Amino acid sequence: MSAIGKWLQERIPISGVQLQELTNEPVPNHLKRWWFALGGTPAYLFVVQIITGILLAFYYQPAASTAFESVRYISEEATFGWYLRSLHKWAATLMIASVILHQMRVYFTSAYRQPRELNWVIGMALLMCTLLTGFTGYSLVFEQLSYWGATVAANISDAVPVIGRFSKQMLLAGDSYNERTNIVSLLHFTCRRLAHDNHHSGGGPYCVHSHARCDGIEVRR
Repeated sequence: MSAIGKWLQERIPISGVQLQELTNEPVPNHLKRWWFALGGTPAYLFVVQIITGILLAFYYQPAASTAFESVRYISEEATFGWYLRSLHKWAATLMIASVILHQMRVYFTSAYRQPRELNWVIGMALLMCTLLTGFTGYSLVFEQLSYWGATVAANISDAVPVIGRFSKQMLLAGDSYNERTNIVSLLHFTCRRLAHDNHHSGGGPYCVHSHARCDGIEVRR
């Protein structure tokens, strides 16, 4: 063994035989079917989301007066910005779809039964985090889709007994969509990603192509 090999062996005391035993575990026959391996797809897409999200964060500005313009710059002027944003968007869509398909596979094959009940609970919690991440992602784009998507989701949350009103106020940073709603970017960062666009012009935030008013907020459509 070379000097470098001995040096590494002292600091990482793992032998080739141990690695072989670890990686040569027999694969059950049913796992050769692709629908039993759906759990790896969200993991791969998660890595894509992290990388593209970090790159988008270099240009994105999560403020009511700058968010929309920063996203426009990413999409129209930054080199390959349109590609990174599209990759981020479609990877998010496919990640949500693959997580749901994975949960369906687990349910219909009864893989949640004893002794794997905790696996099911953890999986459902991860599904909720994935859905929340997707929701906060497109809600951060202060356009018509963002405005009405956030409004509808908040109203649905408001219908939940006991915690409904609190969850609505947490989602919107108030009782209705407003300039402080961009606080959901904190949720998006926490759950994994970044996105949020809005443009401020004299009176209030924008939302996408011409101008209109929604609960005191100037929006584009």
